Amino acid sequence: MTVNLRSLFKDIDRRYGITYTYRRLKRRTRRSFLCLIIITIIIFYLFVKWTPHEVTYKNINYDRCLQNRLEQFSRDQEEMNTIFNHDPIQYGEIVSLPFTGNGYLGLSLSSQSHIQLLTDIRSQFISTGYSPIVHISSDTWEASSVTLLQMKQGLVKRIQCYKLSQERSAHVTQSLYVHRQRPSLIVQDIEITNPSEHALDLGLLQKREISKTDVQQLDEQDVRFDSPTNIYQMTTNQISTRQNNPIIYVIITNKVLSNTNVKPGSLEKQTILTVVKFSSPLSKASIANETYLNEWKVKLQKQAKDDMANALSTSSVRLLKEHVNTWSSIWQSGFRMSRSLAPSAMNGDVINRTLYYVLCSTPSPIYEFNIDESKRNELNQSLFQMEQCYESHSTLIGEKLWISPGDDLAVSQLANLWRSTLSRKGCFTLMRSGADGVLQSMLLSIGGIRFRTHHLEMYLDPKELHRDMFFRSIN
Repeated sequence: MTVNLRSLFKDIDRRYGITYTYRRLKRRTRRSFLCLIIITIIIFYLFVKWTPHEVTYKNINYDRCLQNRLEQFSRDQEEMNTIFNHDPIQYGEIVSLPFTGNGYLGLSLSSQSHIQLLTDIRSQFISTGYSPIVHISSDTWEASSVTLLQMKQGLVKRIQCYKLSQERSAHVTQSLYVHRQRPSLIVQDIEITNPSEHALDLGLLQKREISKTDVQQLDEQDVRFDSPTNIYQMTTNQISTRQNNPIIYVIITNKVLSNTNVKPGSLEKQTILTVVKFSSPLSKASIANETYLNEWKVKLQKQAKDDMANALSTSSVRLLKEHVNTWSSIWQSGFRMSRSLAPSAMNGDVINRTLYYVLCSTPSPIYEFNIDESKRNELNQSLFQMEQCYESHSTLIGEKLWISPGDDLAVSQLANLWRSTLSRKGCFTLMRSGADGVLQSMLLSIGGIRFRTHHLEMYLDPKELHRDMFFRSIN
């Protein structure tokens, strides 16, 4: 009897499904193996991400420390969007006040500066006599520093290098800005890098006392927000304008320790947030009413606390990005001129610096978070009302318009001079939109440019045309 084994196995397979079961097990095994690989990758990623690991910071010779730190800003300097000021000033540098502002608040990264209030765009700054800036120094280590005015980003930076040995150095980078989208917020970011094998002891000086005699303190208290260990100081003060109208203002800022010790091979970061809220000029009679005065105090204190809580809920990286993006958007319009080596010639860095100072003294409500959309649209529309602006010769010939301000008050005076000049020349409507409109007006005035029946005309003296001029994004 002959047995057909092939037929027998087929019959068994058909009855008991052995081949099907084998194939199904094979597919399951492959699927399980693939899942195992994916799970292993995820576990490894989480392990690497959350496991503390040592970061090695590159050590730089002290003599090359500043040069090395400045390399990343060299292109902006070449394009005249950044100004370097070494201490002491080096040959070829133009002395520039390290000022920052947003049209409501302003201050400089200097030991003599205080927070300035701008209650009205036509008025001058009012000094609060208070500075939240932390100044860093060392009694032990030799230091060198450079200050940067980053006009495209709306930032003031100071880079300090400390000589720990002949070959070893540490560096500190401070960034200061008055936030463009959050009108009440001032931010100072501090980053201390110590790649050496020495501990770095630095003094942190913050002058929290009011230095003006005409300021009346109404209240002072400590407040806490994100954690019980972080203490903020809130002061409520009263000051009078030049017209003797009282203003009430509230300042909340971090309380900073007087010194810090940075361990070898480590990095330390600090962010100092300051919120300033102030009233419009009030009458003396109304301030004499204690109930009215207390209402203003409570109102401003609540607004300041809310703004600080909102800022604390946002990362320092996000705050910086918001500010820089807004400034860069404004700075899309601009001007550049080929460099002249003539002793008395004005170059693009002086022009951009002046544009920057005026913009720092001008609000930009179009970009603010709390503005009504209908108002935003109205301001945007005014940006295109350029007829009749600018009705005169180029402002390049006006020497007073290009002076270098020596202090915060001089910045305010320079901005007022520009606004007055542009208003008289037909640019009032265009400037209503804020910083964008003021910048457009200034650019038109530099080129003696005017729009007539949808045509662009330029009125420049022929002697000014021997240099290349570049105008960006004129509406």
